[in-house]
Amino acid sequence: MTIRTTPCGWTLDTSCCIAWPDLTPAQQAFATSVATEIVWRLSGYRFGLCETTVRPCRLPCTSTSYAPAWPISGPLGAAFTPVLDGGQWLNLACGRCPGDCSCATLCEVILPGPVDSIAEVLLDGAVVDPGDYLVLDHRALVARSDSGECWPMCQDLSLPDSEVGTFSVRYLQGIPIPPGGIAAASALACEFGKSCANLSGCRLPRRVQSLTREGVRLDFLDPMNFLDDGLTGLYEVDLWIRAVNPGGLARGARVYSPDRRRPRTVTSGG
Repeated sequence: MTIRTTPCGWTLDTSCCIAWPDLTPAQQAFATSVATEIVWRLSGYRFGLCETTVRPCRLPCTSTSYAPAWPISGPLGAAFTPVLDGGQWLNLACGRCPGDCSCATLCEVILPGPVDSIAEVLLDGAVVDPGDYLVLDHRALVARSDSGECWPMCQDLSLPDSEVGTFSVRYLQGIPIPPGGIAAASALACEFGKSCANLSGCRLPRRVQSLTREGVRLDFLDPMNFLDDGLTGLYEVDLWIRAVNPGGLARGARVYSPDRRRPRTVTSGG
């Protein structure tokens, strides 16, 4: 499974930050990187489009948990689906099967979703015409060629995807960033930038607070309880985080199956 440690596709809009032009390029880059990572994590790692390449193999319909078409080389490969057949639950791994909603037999491979858009499909090193496939449910790549051809059952994973005998899919994976997310990360980046440059007007919460009355100064520590709630202390940032992640979840829910082997992604090379 792909391990994502940094956000993808977060382009900030700092036009509302008056102090931004006064920052050096290094300070701007630092503030942008830190702010986007914090907002991305606090919103449950949910938003941002990452380009992903997978080398999938299609599985046939079978009533056994492990089909002979392994290895699967996409982050989710071809998932198993529990089906009630004759009073018995079976794990079916289907690559070309009729379903409850289709009158036709579909040829499909399951991609790790959500799939935002397909950039390129390569089959035997050649680009497949985008008109020959479509994506269903943000995860199933379905072939719709008039010739009746289907995706290959398996491929040679030792070869780069520019060679005959290979199959790869390159696409944008994830959920597009809402405008509120860009606004939240931009506001936080502005404050980090001012703090880095030691400019006045920084609104980042400070742990040490002071109170002066009649010449007597009292210093005390702010408990910063908002940190326990997964917030930042900035109203416009926390407003968006609460809107998209009201439960304060660390990340989105996932479902794992003991019947599915660990698949592969293309992390380097072809």
